[in-house]
Amino acid sequence: MIAMLPNHEISLPNQNVPVRRGATASQWAGFILFFLSVYLYVWLFIKPSLIYHGFGIFLAYPAFSLGWGFLNSSLSYPGGLVEYIGGFLSQLYYFSWLGALVITAAACLIYIETSILIRLSAGRALKLIGYIPAVMLLMICNHYDNQLTAFLALLVALWFSVVYEKMAVRRSVACAVVFMVMFAMLYYIAGGASFVFVSLVSIYELFVGRRKVLAVLFPAAVIGTYLVGRYVFDLEIEIIHLRFLGTRLGYDLWVRNIVICVYLFFPLALFGIGLRQGLAGKKSSVCGAEKDSGGSSLKAGKLRQLFQDSKGGLIVEAGLPIIILLASILVSFDGTKKKLIQVDYFAHQKMWPEVLRTARRIRSESCDLCCIHNIDRALYYTGRLGDEMFRYPQMVPALMLTGMATGHPVGVFTERGLLFLELGYLGNAERDAFEYMELVGSTPLILEQLATIKLAKGQLEAAKVFLNALSKDLIFGNRAREMLRRIEQDPELADDERIQYIRSVASDKESVNLGVDDFFHQLLDKNSNNKLAFEYMMAFYLLTKQVDKVVANIGGFNDLGYKKLPRYYEEAIMLYMAHGGPRTDLHGWMPRLETIERARAAGRIYQLCGGRYNEKEIRGALTSDLADSYFLYHAFHVLGERK
Repeated sequence: MIAMLPNHEISLPNQNVPVRRGATASQWAGFILFFLSVYLYVWLFIKPSLIYHGFGIFLAYPAFSLGWGFLNSSLSYPGGLVEYIGGFLSQLYYFSWLGALVITAAACLIYIETSILIRLSAGRALKLIGYIPAVMLLMICNHYDNQLTAFLALLVALWFSVVYEKMAVRRSVACAVVFMVMFAMLYYIAGGASFVFVSLVSIYELFVGRRKVLAVLFPAAVIGTYLVGRYVFDLEIEIIHLRFLGTRLGYDLWVRNIVICVYLFFPLALFGIGLRQGLAGKKSSVCGAEKDSGGSSLKAGKLRQLFQDSKGGLIVEAGLPIIILLASILVSFDGTKKKLIQVDYFAHQKMWPEVLRTARRIRSESCDLCCIHNIDRALYYTGRLGDEMFRYPQMVPALMLTGMATGHPVGVFTERGLLFLELGYLGNAERDAFEYMELVGSTPLILEQLATIKLAKGQLEAAKVFLNALSKDLIFGNRAREMLRRIEQDPELADDERIQYIRSVASDKESVNLGVDDFFHQLLDKNSNNKLAFEYMMAFYLLTKQVDKVVANIGGFNDLGYKKLPRYYEEAIMLYMAHGGPRTDLHGWMPRLETIERARAAGRIYQLCGGRYNEKEIRGALTSDLADSYFLYHAFHVLGERK
């Protein structure tokens, strides 16, 4: 069979035509440098742990569970074996260095198989084609998506194609039998990727085997099988055709197109090469023959030899794969998506300062609702919600992730469920968790969340059900088993600070159809020290410009032991006074002198703009202490729009 890597050229005695025999040092250098660079780039810059975090939140969850039950279920449908392996390998993304190794290995294998299938002697440009599918895999990672299962299925289909061509069965009847057996095996292993195999062997028979009848009958037989299954036996299309490709493409149109392109790449490339060879009158294998096929002409051989003898040529040859790599990164890397995922990742890890540092590097118009929601949580947990909230983009629905239009991402259920859990509305958190399960399935995150809810409610047996399911997870199984052990030792979990806190703030009532005031006051009636509920209530009043309610509840800061009134509430008091609000008890809080000065400066800007929002005029008049003031938000922000 053809060598897996490009071959170098040497001259035989009495011949001027170069003969290939092993890879040159420059080609090996290019190969090693390319894949070493891929590994380091994916590990240190892409960080597969961020892709893992997106499973079930931004991306379709690649299900995997330990135990024979899950394995048996995976083997019960076409493509299940590849899905099982892909699900297992995807879990390794949790460790960035290991995930990078998985991605690099997949890219390397697809390069090797591509090189086998397209090896020809007709020019140096063909040597670089092998890098194209590997680069496509990297481009998908640049968009923080995971299509490992689709690539594994493609790898299996390519390998079956190589085996079929190497067998070189001569009799047509025997060849047809071999094809049907291999197709059936491949269809069971890799599902819809088997159609790539059909395309490749048909092209092989057309251009190399010279058996045009088989080249037509192979795809016709497969299409006929599909039509019979679909319209005679009424099998669902997901069962018999591209099952995992239809359900694992995520939400990114760019990624979907890349997957389609890489699947089409092999049939189109090999058809083009075969057509070219046929027009040139050459009878050589599209995927490589066992014979040497040297240079396409004496002139071309001399040119290649001359180029290879040049030191500059050696440098270029070794460096071309890296140039391709850099070009693909520049074209495909989505820096904004990376930062948005980082914000969510840091929030789930409770790395609040990192959330804010990352958020400051995101353009305001790029922040989605979940990002703004996590920014507000980070501000609260760092004690800066009332002082820096309007330094970041704000939208009213983002605070609680409620009142949004339909069609929001499923990740909203996890974000909102976590907030409800922290606030004390366990029923709401549980309802969001089950809605999420209906849409996505039993991901580790949601199983852990449901177990926490049941433990906080004191429903230990129900909690054990979710923990036992979580214990089968490759990554989080140890955590679940440790919690089960603790439950056996201490059913009340008296030493678990989080569970005890949730129980202390948990409301005995549901929040269904409650207005905002009742929503928060019901929590505060249960536990007046529920600081999260109080600060979120006051933040909601700020966002909705209800300064009268801010002033009416200003005494809550005394009850919670605040030593200083946060900046925005001083500004809200100034606005309340400026609008002629009735005298009320401020519980000893009065705006400081610098707040009064800011109010006067904001008033001058408002007058300058004639009460209308004029971004150019406002920016020209702003000072650093007014850029994020509540005065400007109150005067110019339209509710429901971004700041």
